[in-house]
Amino acid sequence: MNWNPQLIRTIPECAWPGFMGGDGAARLASLFQLEQSQWLDPETITARQLHQAAGVLRHAAQTIPFYRARFQEAGFDPHAPLTPAHWLHLPILSRADVQLAGPKLLSPSIPKQHGNINWTQTSGSTGQPVRVATTSLVNHFWCAFTLRDHQWSQRDFQGKLAVLRASPNPASPPQPTTSPSWGIATHGLYQTGPSVSLDISANVSDQVAWLKRENPDYLLTYPSNLLALTNHCLHHGITLPNLKDVRAVGEIVTPAMRENCKQAWGVPLIDTYSSQEFGYIALQCHEHGQMHIQSENVLVEILDADDQPCAPGQTGRLVITSLHNFATPLIRYEIGDHATVGPPCACGRGLPVLAEILGRTRNMLVFESGEQRWPNVGMLRFRDIAPVQQCQTIQKSHTQLHVRLVVETPLTHTQEEKLIALIQSSLGFPFEIELEYLPEIPRSKSGKYEVFLCEVS
Repeated sequence: MNWNPQLIRTIPECAWPGFMGGDGAARLASLFQLEQSQWLDPETITARQLHQAAGVLRHAAQTIPFYRARFQEAGFDPHAPLTPAHWLHLPILSRADVQLAGPKLLSPSIPKQHGNINWTQTSGSTGQPVRVATTSLVNHFWCAFTLRDHQWSQRDFQGKLAVLRASPNPASPPQPTTSPSWGIATHGLYQTGPSVSLDISANVSDQVAWLKRENPDYLLTYPSNLLALTNHCLHHGITLPNLKDVRAVGEIVTPAMRENCKQAWGVPLIDTYSSQEFGYIALQCHEHGQMHIQSENVLVEILDADDQPCAPGQTGRLVITSLHNFATPLIRYEIGDHATVGPPCACGRGLPVLAEILGRTRNMLVFESGEQRWPNVGMLRFRDIAPVQQCQTIQKSHTQLHVRLVVETPLTHTQEEKLIALIQSSLGFPFEIELEYLPEIPRSKSGKYEVFLCEVS
């Protein structure tokens, strides 16, 4: 690999080799270690994962009564030598477990060296909101793996990055913003071009017009939105001359999306698999297109119906353990996605391979005018109103939505009215909304979960 971006030097007079201190030096040190560890053999990687995981288990048992009780009920000794066979005796943690436990999962004694606590919330891969605490250490590794993704894809930091995704506090109407750098991972470390962003609530034609004006070198957005963008560009003959690659986040990438990127813009689509709870879970190999599990960050298991590890070619449930989160340890957490185990990659890395990921999919919201918009139904705020465990929204017509809910306790009429008002406000249209209550929302036959499904032809 010949990737040599320009460092921002702590001592300007030290031009080469550059001198870096503080957080930047820590990120560089971790990136250097990741460059080495990716080539370890699978057995060594597993041994190092279990060594790191053992520290998480001991911390959880010592400081969190929730885990101490779970370990005791399972007859699991967190202080015993941790082997692959011993690991399988740990109980699996469901999303519902995390929802119900809430703050009981927070450790009251987080090591000071791990830094400040940050809270994050996600609707998750199956429409189930989960709120967990992370630390500055977790954020450090998020930055390190972002740098690994840039390195694997050999991105030129001097280019312009465009971002189309949901904003925590979206403007109304959505307003574009500009930053002098690519974000926290590169900030203060590498000299980059600017980044520009637009909230995903803008309709597709406005997004395309914005992209034409900005003419970025790189684009990051959701796969469902990307498919709508490329279809629009193909139909209208619109190109983005400077574009070099597109990064997809948050949903499942399909072959049609990859083909559209090539046809519309002549660039590759780079897949990433991450979550708010864990950060990076898998990254696409730049050489062979396989999805490599980020084993230095997470311990990933693909389990069959009997909770046994799947063999290459088999599809099972993804169960994940965070290796660095000592604030809200997530130990053998069933994230709600399914994946197929892949064979070792021809690139030679020892990092395990996911041949296919079956997780969240999302259609686009369609209006009577024909305009499309990425659907944000306000799921992150549902539990502020009512005890909603899971949600799926189906667009039945240009004016009607059917919302399926799984709830802990029956909702009052007032709670229903507030949920309906939130959905209408989030989507920016007074849809007629019908609520349906189910014990569980089923997946499609392919194993995917549709967070938003459009039935409008």
